[in-house]
Amino acid sequence: MIMALTGLGLAGFVMAHMLGNLQLFEGPHALNSYAAFLRDMPIVLWAVRIGLLSIAVFHIGLALQLGMRNRRARPVEYTVHRYRQASIASRTMAISGMALLVFVGFHLLHLTAGVIDPGFNDRLDAEGHRDVYSKVVHAFQNPFVVLLYLAGQLGLGLHLNHAIASSIQTMGFEHAGLNRLLKALGPVIGLIVVLGNVAIILAVFLGIVR
Repeated sequence: MIMALTGLGLAGFVMAHMLGNLQLFEGPHALNSYAAFLRDMPIVLWAVRIGLLSIAVFHIGLALQLGMRNRRARPVEYTVHRYRQASIASRTMAISGMALLVFVGFHLLHLTAGVIDPGFNDRLDAEGHRDVYSKVVHAFQNPFVVLLYLAGQLGLGLHLNHAIASSIQTMGFEHAGLNRLLKALGPVIGLIVVLGNVAIILAVFLGIVR
């Protein structure tokens, strides 16, 4: 149950994060004002960050514990049978999870903390806000960075594909008439999040957003 709740919490944040970042398409004023709005609430912002970190630690720890327990308890015949029936997303949950962990670490050092590319950290726009817009545009003009972020979105999509429906069912919402809808929910939400993020990356890289 805790695994499911933490997973849904992280999925909710990913969706909200994507929706906020889509303001890039409205121009520098919209994105920079949004970023300034978040920074003007430091207590709330840090509470959310600490909460997300705690949820992520719980989620990863429980995932590792569950994986080791299943490996010890699962017969070989059951493993073969389940592997044939399982989807690619469900079979690669551990791999996509580890890939996401690496990607999130890179993303935090890259765009959030500005450690990897600090050139725009102190740049301000005409209104005195940190110029997050220019920082993002500069970042996604680099083909290597674009490839890393696209790979991260692939891992995110695979993980959300299986995790959302599985979490909802774990919480007891499984019903014979709703199974098909629940199974479709993960891929749909995953696709929306990934398409939103990829649209941002490619719009900058292709020069649609400058």
